Amino acid sequence: MNNSHDTTPAPKKLNVVREIADTTWRMTIPVVIFAFIGIFIDVKLDSKPWVTLLGVAVGFYFAYVLIRKQIKASQEYK
Repeated sequence: MNNSHDTTPAPKKLNVVREIADTTWRMTIPVVIFAFIGIFIDVKLDSKPWVTLLGVAVGFYFAYVLIRKQIKASQEYK
């Protein structure tokens, strides 16, 4: 017998899962893409690890911008 008293409606739970998934890609994809671009350039120019580090920094910046837009849109929606 399940004694759980979770009263959260199912659609609200799905919205939370959707928001988490949306945030996850916004954090991951820009960093990974720019890191790989940096690795590629570093290999070609033999400048390891400087362009890779720059790529990661640029990826973090873009991730920050995307998450800020998501937060603003979420606040306007409510």
